[in-house]
Amino acid sequence: MIFKNKGYKSFTHLLFSTTLLFFGLLGCSSNQPKSKPEFTTLTIGILSSSDYYKGLTDYLKREFGNKVQIIIDGGDELSYEEARKRMINREWDISFTLSPMLSIAAKNNGYTHTGRMFPKNDPYYQAVLFTKADSPIKSISDLNETHTIALGDFNSVSSFYVASYDLYGKTLNVNMGHKSRKIKELVKSGQADLGAAADSAVKDEKDLRIIHVSKDIPGSGVFLSPRLSKSDREIITKALLNAPKKIREDANYGQGEDYDYSNLIKISERTNEILKCSDFTKNPVNFYCSSKPIENTVKPPESDSSIVGKINGWTKRGDTETFKLVGENNQIYEVVIPSPIFNKILDAPNPIALQGKTVKIIDVKPQKVGEINQINIAEPSQFIVGQNSQSNKKVSGEIAYTVKEIEDGDTITVTDQSSKEMKIRFACIDTPEISHSFTDSLSFDSRYKNQFSWGNKAKEKLQSLLKVGNQVKLKIVDTDRYGRKVAEVRLPDNTFIQESLLKEGLAMVYHKYLYNCTSASIVEKAELEAKEKHLNIWSDSEFMPPWSWRSAFRVN
Repeated sequence: MIFKNKGYKSFTHLLFSTTLLFFGLLGCSSNQPKSKPEFTTLTIGILSSSDYYKGLTDYLKREFGNKVQIIIDGGDELSYEEARKRMINREWDISFTLSPMLSIAAKNNGYTHTGRMFPKNDPYYQAVLFTKADSPIKSISDLNETHTIALGDFNSVSSFYVASYDLYGKTLNVNMGHKSRKIKELVKSGQADLGAAADSAVKDEKDLRIIHVSKDIPGSGVFLSPRLSKSDREIITKALLNAPKKIREDANYGQGEDYDYSNLIKISERTNEILKCSDFTKNPVNFYCSSKPIENTVKPPESDSSIVGKINGWTKRGDTETFKLVGENNQIYEVVIPSPIFNKILDAPNPIALQGKTVKIIDVKPQKVGEINQINIAEPSQFIVGQNSQSNKKVSGEIAYTVKEIEDGDTITVTDQSSKEMKIRFACIDTPEISHSFTDSLSFDSRYKNQFSWGNKAKEKLQSLLKVGNQVKLKIVDTDRYGRKVAEVRLPDNTFIQESLLKEGLAMVYHKYLYNCTSASIVEKAELEAKEKHLNIWSDSEFMPPWSWRSAFRVN
């Protein structure tokens, strides 16, 4: 019995040890590292209030730990065009597209579908045309060029794209660029005879009457950037879909397959043709391309072989920038520029910033393509961005300004040659805030201390680049609401101060006002460099973008 008991104990000990070894090896398997994210920052792009995403942000911080910085970018004031640009530049890691047109833009730029937005809603919805309940207009056939329609902006599916498609062949006066709430107000007040919106925005309005319902429109989705590795996309998808129900409901997303956007793409192609043929800046507007153009041949260029006009629309197709140019006598041109050539054009690094700008085309003969007068740019020198006389005075000369004071990381005071003082707010960027009051310095809130710590470091870096008494060159691009001149700042040796701060990871590109930044491509490249190296603010998961911090703590 003693022998048997001893053998039994030896056997059980061996079995236990083997089991431990097995599970130990299992725990050390290759599955474990795969769950660890490679990314250190995660930028979430949104088009609605950031309040809806606070729970999601906190949840992702808990999921990924302090080594991953979560950044919310965008908001309910962000235009669809700017959102599309940020996806083209792959600035958003997670994109809550909100609009099906932006979902298409995401897919066209390599983003991967990971979920649906508004999963509680019907998967498809309709766009409607509507009037006041007592309007004599009963259907589209009753419309003529005396009527006015209120529309959304160029990238809205329900209030522009589908409406333009359904109104094909009509001529109407157009009042556009509005959100659905404003469109309804314009119709109710009689300032517009009819409006366009999603059916959900109108169906319960008793004083409005729907006169037309569109075909089904697919919903929008949540997409992940192609810059993320496959394993990171899997990690993020799992985290998003496993988030608590309340968090998913607040952020309006959930599980679901990608939509089929093929029919919507066809609608958008027809609408894009209308955009090429019609001038939406002058009423009435034709919602069609005339079968017999007003001019059967392209109008000969001026004696100096140039065409002057204003930019009124932009589309990116692959590696090509396509602009709509309204020339003299409202002649419409389509200007096609390969992106590598466009990037070399002086004063035109940002295609969105060209909207409404006067440009001059030289040494190019327009070609007739169907009903479109097409201009193909082959050299950067053929496309000249015009500037009014006032802006020329501001940016053309090498006028030296003297630094008098450095207030913070992006604000200085300078004097001109007559000793007149001028306060300068740096264009293109936003640096962390510094303490401006005794109350600020007393705050125990860690978000105050974090912001001010980085703000002081940004100021110190600027002080190392600029000294009081130094001379700088200014390219003034705007005046802000505080009366400060907004400018790109360079040293006499052409060192670009904004670029230097971004490369150090002590500033962020200020996308909200990037439209007036003539060096947009330079600053975006500098920020990306610092972000990839995880320098300074990009290594701090607690850091809040300055604009978000001001929104939260500087409401007054």
